[in-house]
Amino acid sequence: MAKEKHVEGEADHYIKTLIGAVLGYAADGLDMFLLSFILVFIIKDFGLTTAEAGNLTLATTIGMWIGSYIFGLLADKYGRTKILSFSIILFAVATFLMYFVDNYTVLLALRFIIGLGIGGEFGIGMAIVTETWAPDMRARATSWVALGWQGGVLLAAVIPAIIVPMFGWRAVFLVGLVPALIAIYVRMHLKEPILWQRKKQRQQELIAKKENGTITEKEQKEYYYLAGMPLKKLFTTKRITATTIGLTVMCLVQNFGYYAIFSWMPTILSQKYGYSLAQTSGWMVISIAGMVLGIILFGILADKIGRKKTFALWYIGGTIYCVIYFFFFTSQASLLWGSFLLGFTVNGMMGGYGAVIAENYPSEARSTAENIIFGTGRGLSGFGPAIIGYLATGGSLIGAMSLVFVIYPIALIFMWFTVPETKGIEID
Repeated sequence: MAKEKHVEGEADHYIKTLIGAVLGYAADGLDMFLLSFILVFIIKDFGLTTAEAGNLTLATTIGMWIGSYIFGLLADKYGRTKILSFSIILFAVATFLMYFVDNYTVLLALRFIIGLGIGGEFGIGMAIVTETWAPDMRARATSWVALGWQGGVLLAAVIPAIIVPMFGWRAVFLVGLVPALIAIYVRMHLKEPILWQRKKQRQQELIAKKENGTITEKEQKEYYYLAGMPLKKLFTTKRITATTIGLTVMCLVQNFGYYAIFSWMPTILSQKYGYSLAQTSGWMVISIAGMVLGIILFGILADKIGRKKTFALWYIGGTIYCVIYFFFFTSQASLLWGSFLLGFTVNGMMGGYGAVIAENYPSEARSTAENIIFGTGRGLSGFGPAIIGYLATGGSLIGAMSLVFVIYPIALIFMWFTVPETKGIEID
């Protein structure tokens, strides 16, 4: 990969880029989890069965998966900021329209559209940040972007508690207008990264040479490479194919653990340990605090000691701590305060995916790589809660959770043998 240095302007542009990406990912978390906190009211008003209610979440997940593919490809072709703004507006408008919905079919369709927009945002924001920030700060920058999701989730928990008692559950979805303001910020303050501009300019030069017949054989190969489908660039050689598979497994394992644990733990705490609703909420707040510290520290270490060593520390630490937490912590107090390290180990790895994916692919395929690799992992991990529930049938949920710390060593093996160390490299 080329080692050409790229400087993206002054410090204020670095900050504006980071703010735009963080706000975009926060809007993702907000829109994704608003449904979770008001689903009980929707079930009552629409008379939904448990299966129908579950389909609303499934529709969002499927939309996210498809959206990650579509918008990743579009961002590489037409520009990061344009497509990022569109994806944010898409889920913002769909969220706002849920205020007016009066039947289940429309509700289902809107959740799918919301998923499309959410799925597109992650990889594009990460591509913009990684193509802007200096190599020695890249992991730290993407870790701050990852924090946006946690902020959005916290807002999703707070907003319904304030709005529903005064205005009803429908008014919560008027918050959908807020992400539209974020999209305006992105369009006004974020420029297309210089790396992407250079590749598009080079492509236009080659097109002109091809049209006037002055293109050389070497340039012709370059032309077809740049004009080719970005998706193909994830599988151009055996090494890159192995890296793509390894990164996808890593994203799958992290998201599987996250969704499995944080979907089922409130139920486990309530049924097995007698937690009240307030105690369960406290557990969630403490675990999110652990996630925040874990994500920040992951980014710092990844820039200091390397991507692979940092991921290895978290995989090993997560495996050991999950065993301790699920099998040796049995009191309400230990489970409550121990959730800080649970969040730290299970979700701290989110601080590294944006950087490590970006550093393995060229700018003409970077948004595609970010979205397809992370989107595939996140999409498949959506089955995590269902798998845990199935394994717990006739047994215990705690026992079923053992699957979580079994899969971390698998991700460690894939990471160590398929993903190259990319700390400090210049991306092209």
